[in-house]
Amino acid sequence: QLERVFLRLGHAETDEQLQNIISKFLPPVLLKLSSTQEGVRKKVMELLVHLNKRIKSRPKIQLPVETLLVQYQDPAAVSFVTNFTIIYVKMGYPRLPVEKQCELAPTLLTAMEGKPQPQQDSLMHLLIPTLFHMKYPVESSKSASPFNLAEKPKTVQLLLDFMLDVLLMPYGYVLNESQSRQNSSSAQGSSSNSGGGSGIPQPPPGMSFYAAKRVIGDNPWTPEQLEQCKLGIVKFIEAEQVPELEAVLHLVIASSDTRHSVATAADLELKSKQSLIDWNNPAIVNKMYKVYLGDIPLKTKEGAVLKPELKRDPVSTRVKLKIVPHLLRSRQAAETFPANIQVVYDGLFGTNTNSKLRTLSLQFVHHICVTCPEIKIKPLGPMLLNGLTKLINEYKEDIALVQQLFEALCKEEPETRLAIQEALSMMVGAYSTLEGAQRTLMEALVASYLI
Repeated sequence: QLERVFLRLGHAETDEQLQNIISKFLPPVLLKLSSTQEGVRKKVMELLVHLNKRIKSRPKIQLPVETLLVQYQDPAAVSFVTNFTIIYVKMGYPRLPVEKQCELAPTLLTAMEGKPQPQQDSLMHLLIPTLFHMKYPVESSKSASPFNLAEKPKTVQLLLDFMLDVLLMPYGYVLNESQSRQNSSSAQGSSSNSGGGSGIPQPPPGMSFYAAKRVIGDNPWTPEQLEQCKLGIVKFIEAEQVPELEAVLHLVIASSDTRHSVATAADLELKSKQSLIDWNNPAIVNKMYKVYLGDIPLKTKEGAVLKPELKRDPVSTRVKLKIVPHLLRSRQAAETFPANIQVVYDGLFGTNTNSKLRTLSLQFVHHICVTCPEIKIKPLGPMLLNGLTKLINEYKEDIALVQQLFEALCKEEPETRLAIQEALSMMVGAYSTLEGAQRTLMEALVASYLI
């Protein structure tokens, strides 16, 4: 039979003839890989090598993806067969018309169940770009939903985790592994005490090296393709294909996107769901803290040290600026120790903080003080006070700030002037310990505006 397939392939001259032979014979030929006879397996491999060359040079040839997906999901299939079947699913799915891809998208999700993670990631890479083209019913109902995920919690979690990493992925990011290996070998050669993270490329903010590698995959998306993927994810969440509670963080992350189309779509969806979202839900609050802070410290729940390639960095300042306003809505966030203090200190003194994040962090301090019950605020008091004192000390010699306020006092409307006067009076204590030249400068500054 294999010889006959070889002969037919050899006689196929047109794309149509070749496609007909592939559609008919590829699935059964792949099943022959489970043969106990080494000669048969060897012949199949020869046939597949020949087939690959012809398929790759003819991008319009369609593969029997639907049949291959059924075969891939067969619980009786041996791993050798499924390993080769998914290769042709990956090759054939992107060649399908968009309508057919959308039709098969739910099957991709079903096919992931119980499969090794690299294969799940491959199927995810096929699915995510399709979401942009999916059509969802106007009225959300389980019967009309293209993805029936209600009884597949593991698949939902797998999908949401991957989607979050896609939303965190910056446009145009390149994972330079070869460069990192060179750095690693030179570091090991020069120092026996090099850190555990040496040789691992810097992942994007909010991601680990492992997560970035998963999202990039074998064929990295272009910035335009990544934008479509992110829009597809927002559409998927809008259509309520997954529980709203599970996808709140995804919308918060997407609302910080650098591309206007993604950020606007996510913002609108967040606003429409604002009254339905319980910002005091511990699951939502903990997820926001987790992504804000990253993996600190490097310990898992079991107490083992987290591998450097799995360690997630904190998100970018841009994302933090979207997360903190939602923490300000939450009583639960104010009471969650130590994450609340870590966020305050990061916003006030973090390496990449800015004036907007500092302002939000001060508002969060106020929120903690007002919201926390006395029994919970007492242990936090000294830490918050230390942080605020440290912040004041950073600015106590910055006379330029006082000068700006005095200048504004001369120019602004009466109502604004009153607020500026209050601000200046509250700042007196911060500058009361000035000495030497700084004190002389301050006295001269005050005198020049009083005369």
